[in-house]
Amino acid sequence: MQKLADQDGSGLKLKVIESSQALDLNQLLFKGDVDANLIQHRSYFNSWIEAHLEAKGRIVNVATVLINVFGLYSSKYPSLKDIPDGASLLVTNEQTNLPRALLILQNDGLIKLDYPKSDGSAAAVAIDEKNIVANPRHLKFIPTEMQLRTKSLPDVQGSFINGDIALTNDVDPATALSLELKQNNPHPNVLTTRRELVKDPRIQLLINYLTGEKVARFINNYYKVFVAPVQARLVQQ
Repeated sequence: MQKLADQDGSGLKLKVIESSQALDLNQLLFKGDVDANLIQHRSYFNSWIEAHLEAKGRIVNVATVLINVFGLYSSKYPSLKDIPDGASLLVTNEQTNLPRALLILQNDGLIKLDYPKSDGSAAAVAIDEKNIVANPRHLKFIPTEMQLRTKSLPDVQGSFINGDIALTNDVDPATALSLELKQNNPHPNVLTTRRELVKDPRIQLLINYLTGEKVARFINNYYKVFVAPVQARLVQQ
């Protein structure tokens, strides 16, 4: 049991469950086994809802909290200009994150897409290799599971890695060849709950804490450039 507390000692007791690849934490939330989760960005949430229409309108996002900054890393090349012609890059095997990798490459002028920028729209989330209209470096893309993209870093020419995963695997942020922009980024992680709990005092207090200055300061101090606070209340008290 963990506690978020005010100076007077009042606060909120939390039972925190760490996510596992074997657990669908949105299902646990929908079925009532947990009261909230903080595991996903909006694009992933929307994709999950499309696959589980019985939960549409039943579980909702109530706040944005942070963004796990997506980046391109290499242990072989010190800069983007050193990446050789025909290099193979590990990209996410999740469609909701694949556009983030391709848009980073577009922003750096390595490829050109038929879509201008990351805006969180359905069209942007659907971007894949078919949207590449120019690839002058003849880059190759290898879809790879999240954890393997980090563990394989010493053996590959480049790999796209989520900020939180890079942090927990001791990847040096200074080695990032490129990071996605934080400003106006459409992929903040969201606090999600069941609709009937939106006005529950516990959920409202949790929203207050997670969108507050103390949490922002902790994120900035502890997670450095890997994770950035993107805090906003999405529902009214």
